[in-house]
Amino acid sequence: MPLVVAAVPEHPLMAAYPDGGAVSSAALAGHRLIGLQHVIGMRAVLERLCAGAGFRPQVVFEAAASDALARLAARDLGVGVGVGVLPGPGPHPGLRALTLADPRARARAALVRRAQGPLGPAARELLGRLREELRAGRRMRGRNRAGARVSCAGRRGSRCARR
Repeated sequence: MPLVVAAVPEHPLMAAYPDGGAVSSAALAGHRLIGLQHVIGMRAVLERLCAGAGFRPQVVFEAAASDALARLAARDLGVGVGVGVLPGPGPHPGLRALTLADPRARARAALVRRAQGPLGPAARELLGRLREELRAGRRMRGRNRAGARVSCAGRRGSRCARR
């Protein structure tokens, strides 16, 4: 999934891109950043992107989930860096989001669920967003429970295939 940066519309980074669009990793230099915790793996992605742009990120807050990251950014505590499902039309309408232009600015998304029973609200939302990504023609790769590599291409009628 693509990575985005999110902040209040008045933030200098957002003001520099009034028409939206994509922002380079280098544009994050000098800004207070809100990242996701190391255990999620997103922090390592952020650090690699910033190192590739020639600077060390100034992470002032770490959030355990995208929703917490969005709440911190909505309070103008920094620029949130998270997956493309942030912030959306959901509970944080005061945020603006820009896509990170770096092709390495991608994250893995996974949904683990019980074989039987209904999905909870968060899992339903994630599954819906993942399906949208596939319908839009984006590729997804990963490993199944047995450790086999799996690739899903978002083409009409396609299925996930073992490789």
